[in-house]
Amino acid sequence: MNKIKPLVSALALATYGAGAMAQGALEEVIVTAQKRAQSIQDVPISITAFSGDFLEENGIQTIAGVAEITPNLNIAASSQPASARIQIRGIGASGNNAIEPSVGVFIDGVYYPRPGPVIALLTDINSFEVLRGPQGTLFGRNTVVGAMNITTRDPSYEPEGKIEVGYGDYDLYEVGGSFSGALSDSVAGRIAFKYADRDGYGDNLLDGEEFGARDDLVVRGKLQFDFSDQLSMLVTADYAEVNAEGISPEVLNSTVTPEFEATTTELYGSSPVTEDTYDWKIHQDAQDEHEDEQQGLSVDINYELANGVRLRSITAAREWEATFSESDLGYPVALVPGTTDYDTTTLSQEFQLLSPGGETIDWLAGVYYYEEDYDIDLSRDSPESFCYTLENVVSPILGPICRGGPEEGATTNTFSQELESIAVFGQATWNINETWNTTMGLRWTDDQKDGDYVAEVNNPSAAAFSAEESALGMERDDSKTTWFGNVNWNVTEDIMLFATASTGYKSGGFNSQSGGREALGERRIFAPEETTNYELGVKSSLLDGTMTANATLYRMDVDDFQDRAFDGLSFVVVNAGELRQQGVELDVNWAPIEPLRIVAGVGYLDSEYLDFEGAPPLPGGEAQDLEGERQSFSPEWQTALTADWTQSLGNGMQWFVGGSWSWVDEQNIGASSNNNPQSEQDAYSIVNARLGLRSASGDWDVTLFGYNLTEEDYCQMIYDQGFGAPLGAVDAENNTSVQRCSLGAPTTWAVRGTYRF
Repeated sequence: MNKIKPLVSALALATYGAGAMAQGALEEVIVTAQKRAQSIQDVPISITAFSGDFLEENGIQTIAGVAEITPNLNIAASSQPASARIQIRGIGASGNNAIEPSVGVFIDGVYYPRPGPVIALLTDINSFEVLRGPQGTLFGRNTVVGAMNITTRDPSYEPEGKIEVGYGDYDLYEVGGSFSGALSDSVAGRIAFKYADRDGYGDNLLDGEEFGARDDLVVRGKLQFDFSDQLSMLVTADYAEVNAEGISPEVLNSTVTPEFEATTTELYGSSPVTEDTYDWKIHQDAQDEHEDEQQGLSVDINYELANGVRLRSITAAREWEATFSESDLGYPVALVPGTTDYDTTTLSQEFQLLSPGGETIDWLAGVYYYEEDYDIDLSRDSPESFCYTLENVVSPILGPICRGGPEEGATTNTFSQELESIAVFGQATWNINETWNTTMGLRWTDDQKDGDYVAEVNNPSAAAFSAEESALGMERDDSKTTWFGNVNWNVTEDIMLFATASTGYKSGGFNSQSGGREALGERRIFAPEETTNYELGVKSSLLDGTMTANATLYRMDVDDFQDRAFDGLSFVVVNAGELRQQGVELDVNWAPIEPLRIVAGVGYLDSEYLDFEGAPPLPGGEAQDLEGERQSFSPEWQTALTADWTQSLGNGMQWFVGGSWSWVDEQNIGASSNNNPQSEQDAYSIVNARLGLRSASGDWDVTLFGYNLTEEDYCQMIYDQGFGAPLGAVDAENNTSVQRCSLGAPTTWAVRGTYRF
């Protein structure tokens, strides 16, 4: 328990500093996790929630920022900006391949199927809820380990607006705003936008250029039509764009072999190894460019019947396109540069019937239809530098053959998938008396998938890293019934105990990437994943209502966990036997005195493979049996503490100061699920702070933000060096390889000002 001593000390310090000042008062946190507006203290599940105002005040603009202050939520960035890995309790699907997400993301009731479309800025947020455990009996699309339920601000009839501007280091420029008001007696509109542009964090010693620049644009418009007291319609249109240069992972110096340095220096005149892994300085070809664009339209209709039952219809269409061009391997020359094009089109229709609430039995029933067309096209080149490498390292014959074939499009991989899903779900709560109630939920899901995969080798020498393969007419038809059961007891007005058992399900699918030098064959198709979850929890209001403390004890067993293995250039999804994730989650919200607010979270995670024969091998080794080992991205402890102090200057104006501290225990963050000890990331902490001034009327404020103020060096994800074996990166005797590190952001600062009218 000594690992959470800093959190205990901080809370004790806050208590000591209270002195004789007046007690504070907590604002009630309202969530919609159960499709009704409820106090978070009345929702018997493990949930962490933040208001949009809280996120803005603390300078949190991305889901990665939310993860820093949320127990057992992790966002791991990869070399591709769109391939973020969203995980709850250590479980999350990897990247933008064809695997279904383990964590569902819902924005204004609409499901977002890929991590790429949610990497943009959080703009005009009303609430951000992190729901842990399967969430299939209330949401349209099934989620196997948890969900993010995000709502944005709706139009208001009263005119309101704000303008935001910001500036920071790395030439950061920001501008944003929102405007809302009545267009007629029965129509209101709202528009919100934000644009941010910054230079890259890194310098490339090879060519003297910066890398990692990024700009984001988000625009959202809403129209609220109130046709009558019973009928309303909300139309939402949004557009988002991200242009980024990629992360360009650095060489992890502790894994470098003398042979690797000597071979790359001899071949290319220099090595990609630099003096410091964590200094944002690289020495490699880095031409990564990422263009990401998405747009969507949704229509949300609500009609209240005469008996108070509400009928809701959510119709949504979305499109996401992204292109990622990469030099890929991180050598001083481009060996097999590639371009990947992603294209996703989705259409969904959800109908809900919702009882009025406050009755003996409160219920919800729904039908959900969803279809997705997903295309991934990858093309890799064989430039002169690759031919030269083959001739001098692999075979003197392959070099001339390489030069005789096409350089551009040496290999092409085309994947397409059509998914059609239908689900029926429902949940009912029996309010037995004033202190007891019980809930049962049921869901039936049917997913039908059709897929095609074609890999062509147009330059014979490219067979060194890719095999020809044609898998046409692949099919999966997976159906499953899942359930949710809960009982909760209001011991007093301020304490609730609950117990929950639930199941989750994620359909099988098709590997969308190359299998390396060998065709995948039957491994092109992988099986479904199933989850069984148990929870015991308490929700409490303490210290005369100045504190809420919520804790959940959980056990989650996952059968046929869908994970991935690295083959040198791409990742292959595998079913990883049986996995158990269990632990505790604690959320505390406290206002000990009037000017002070404290938000704290602790997550404990005990992870173990109960069965994982045939696990991916260590570099240079053979398949493993990882039974009894921890799952990657499963730190034993995570803690977070946020505190804010606001005080008057005497003339009505206010000054405020705040800070946040998050700590993540050591964990394996290898991109492959082979538990390579080289992929262990030491424990690290992130410290952020803010200082600002607010006008007496509250119509303007100016804040100085600082992020990662202790200059913590850490990796978000670690990879094997691509195409490493021929160049001395793999030590087959010790089963090790040179590793690459995707760095976390360095120390940064920004000044932001907001004017409201």
